[in-house]
Amino acid sequence: MPHKSNSASLVAEKTQQNLVPNRRTETNRTAPWLPGEVGIWVFVLTDLMMFTAYFAALMNERGNHSRDFAAGRAAMKTDLGVVNTFLMLTASLCIALAVHAVRESEHRTSRRFLLAAGTCGALFIVAKVIEWSSAVGAGHTPQTNVFFQMYFLLTGMHLLHVIIAMLVLAHMWHTTGRGTAPTGARRLRFFENGATFWHLTDALWIVLFTLFYLVR
Repeated sequence: MPHKSNSASLVAEKTQQNLVPNRRTETNRTAPWLPGEVGIWVFVLTDLMMFTAYFAALMNERGNHSRDFAAGRAAMKTDLGVVNTFLMLTASLCIALAVHAVRESEHRTSRRFLLAAGTCGALFIVAKVIEWSSAVGAGHTPQTNVFFQMYFLLTGMHLLHVIIAMLVLAHMWHTTGRGTAPTGARRLRFFENGATFWHLTDALWIVLFTLFYLVR
């Protein structure tokens, strides 16, 4: 009798385990979770701390060289800054939609959104090069004053982030075009990592746009 009781308990326990949904595949579909891996968030926080230090230095220099900053602000092409902001925000939206499409196994849709995001990123780079060329042509270089020294330094660092993000997007786009469904946990995490990095570049640009183009 004890043997039968133990067997029945084991069967009941096994049945209960089979009926419980997989935590990752069922519960986590509705439960919120942090997108991407821990490593990307460590990088994001580290990068944000570095840029925060630069932003603090920029504000300090603004207080010490108010005339240079006023003249530099007047020389900024706000229209190009607005265009760049629109491009960055549009790219972020497209990337978010692309990751959502990957989660839903809609890989062709994801591919289209990634292409749109990459196009916006490429146009951002072109617009930034045009803006830099225009500034240099007008005689504004890093040697002009503190404002343009900080402007070329910070926008250059940001542009490097955009170029790296573009390379990540290209790899994401290539992955969705192989005909293999990127639904595995590792591949999905890679897509989330890429999206998180792009959103970082977007957030940094919003701050740069505010400090260089809007603050008087």
